[in-house]
Amino acid sequence: MTGWAVLATGALVASLLAVGASSAVALDDDSMQNARAATSACVGDATGDMMFSDVSEMHALRGAINCLAYYGVTIGYGDGTFRPNADVSREEMVLFMERSAAVAGADADDVVGDFATTGSDPVHRGDMALLIARLLDAATDTVGTDDDGTFTVKDVTGDDWDYFADSRRLQNRVHDSAASALYELGVAKGTGMGYFSPASTVSRGAMAAFITRALAHTSARPEGVTIQSDEVGGVLISVRDANFQPVANAPVDVFAAAANKVGEAFNEDGTCNTPRFLNPAVGGNADECEIDALDAGTNLSGDYDPGTIPVDPKVGGTTVWAWTGEQGDKVEDGGEGLASINLTDPGTVTATGTKVTHDLGRGVTRAHFGSTVTVTIQLVGAGNKDAVRDAAGNSYTVVTWRDSESDVATSDAVPTVDDTTNPDSKQTRTLKVDASGKVTFTITASDPDTTDRNNPPGDSTATPAVPDKTDRVHVAYSVTPTSGGRALLTGADATATGSSGTGTITFSDERGEFVAASTSVTLTADFLTRPMSGSASNVVTVTVVDQFGDGVRGHLVRLSSTHAPATTPPSSVANASTFPVARETDSSGSVRIGYTYRGGGSTETIQANTAADKTAAAGLTPIGSTKNFYWAAPAAGPAVGGTSAADGGVVAVDLDRNMIVVADSTNGPQLVVYDDNDQYSVGPSGSLEFTSMAAFEEALAADGAGGTARDDTVEVSSYDGTDSGDVARFVLTVN
Repeated sequence: MTGWAVLATGALVASLLAVGASSAVALDDDSMQNARAATSACVGDATGDMMFSDVSEMHALRGAINCLAYYGVTIGYGDGTFRPNADVSREEMVLFMERSAAVAGADADDVVGDFATTGSDPVHRGDMALLIARLLDAATDTVGTDDDGTFTVKDVTGDDWDYFADSRRLQNRVHDSAASALYELGVAKGTGMGYFSPASTVSRGAMAAFITRALAHTSARPEGVTIQSDEVGGVLISVRDANFQPVANAPVDVFAAAANKVGEAFNEDGTCNTPRFLNPAVGGNADECEIDALDAGTNLSGDYDPGTIPVDPKVGGTTVWAWTGEQGDKVEDGGEGLASINLTDPGTVTATGTKVTHDLGRGVTRAHFGSTVTVTIQLVGAGNKDAVRDAAGNSYTVVTWRDSESDVATSDAVPTVDDTTNPDSKQTRTLKVDASGKVTFTITASDPDTTDRNNPPGDSTATPAVPDKTDRVHVAYSVTPTSGGRALLTGADATATGSSGTGTITFSDERGEFVAASTSVTLTADFLTRPMSGSASNVVTVTVVDQFGDGVRGHLVRLSSTHAPATTPPSSVANASTFPVARETDSSGSVRIGYTYRGGGSTETIQANTAADKTAAAGLTPIGSTKNFYWAAPAAGPAVGGTSAADGGVVAVDLDRNMIVVADSTNGPQLVVYDDNDQYSVGPSGSLEFTSMAAFEEALAADGAGGTARDDTVEVSSYDGTDSGDVARFVLTVN
């Protein structure tokens, strides 16, 4: 009789015991594997090809099979095959587990001591789960057992503990808990539909996957030094001996560089080009590329965590190298023989607040009947950046009311709409943000009188009189944090992001009319280098819309600015701009207008205007808000900027080209170029600690994020604008 047959004999009694085993829940689509390994055993040399003739490059389990062979858990067959589709026999299972125990540093008797080997009889998934759970119990502190022998997983309790429906029905409590443990650990996912299929056989390929996933939870790692990411912006460096066992107190030298500088990280003779490495050094490494007494050492588990590493996706991420050796050893062969990894994920933003916005454009006051307005509730974190959902979830109560008006004047003020206006229209619901930290709801309204639309403003003085025929529906909403919901943004943060927890959307059938305040001016770039001689060109786009946000066609627009108009021949005016005649907006309400500038470093405030005709330069009516544009003069140095907004304020940046424009009240905006040769300090006033270029750029990007005004200042010393190899010092004060 097979082991499974013996097991099945007592299944009914065992299942009755299993039902009340814990407050676990049946596995379904919402279940999560709560204790997956952060790193893998299959890294470095363990990813090499072991040359099994029947395991092709496209085989789904090729990586696991090669990894298992690297550790000597399997050697395949004498004919060079692995036979991944063959069932694992009970005898093979015992051999696999004995060898796995040796790799994981566990006692094989604790794993297979009482497991009967019956030759070629196939092992079943239920017994497979039991043996792997025993392996992890013997080799780790992640898996344990209760007094009744059932398996537990560290920090996974109560409703977080999932079980397979068929496993609980067909297996005893110990076997059932083993299957659940493997699910929580990410070792096994089941066979679909919430089933584990404990009576099914296991192929050799699948067994390789199960065992290698289990080894990820143990100390088993390839011989030598390996490095892998264990969290966003973090790495774990492991040192192992020839038997894959941890090496404690091994000195570890670690250093990193921006990914786009990897080609410059080592000199031609193989030594390190340390100016290209991140500053400050990873893990506080005092002397990179050399094994010395100040290097950190591995812990008793043979691992070393150097701490958080800055990651800048804009430059391809951060490459980290690690190695070990004897005191006095130095890197002499470039990256040859060093463990390395490239980190590209800058990480997620932790939520600290909530912004509530809608998709009506800036200055838009009306929506067409039948259109849909989307209101977005978004978690935000530092710098008002979008943040992800909290682990416990975030919920909000949304309340809406509505009220209708017929045959009113388009100029009538929007009335206050709340639950006292039309209490029967009140709707209340609770919304939860998704994993990205966002949830939306929509608002729409239908025209109460579809017999008329596109109504002009009423005019009682006209002949004949034009009656007021506008119909309006006002929909008010409020958003309130409830269970886990973060507080709504207030003050400057709310203003900068356009966030408000309350609002009223007015749907109307009135005729669209030009709205001066809604005009927008868009710059092609925030700055240009001032002309070295003659003049330079700039292009501005002006968009004119009505109260619905629809473009107004044929509107005459002319630009003006704080610069005096240029004259021919050139006058004594230091900074002068020449604007063309007025131009008409297209069907989208936009018009691109180019102009020329002659002068030095200067801040130019650009204004869009309504023109009475195409040629007249006088009688212009300003529309919309102004925009500042910077004609930057290349800074000469050695000192640039300062600590005040007028002399040192960062007014514009181009991170793609490593450029900063710095305010200078005497010489006009100054253009400064930086690179990874330079030194950086970032922080509040008085902060002098060195940091990396990536951290410097992150702070530059955060200044002015979310629509807020830039208020950071920068002080640059030892700057030489004519020498790209100079080492300048940048002190960025974050206000």
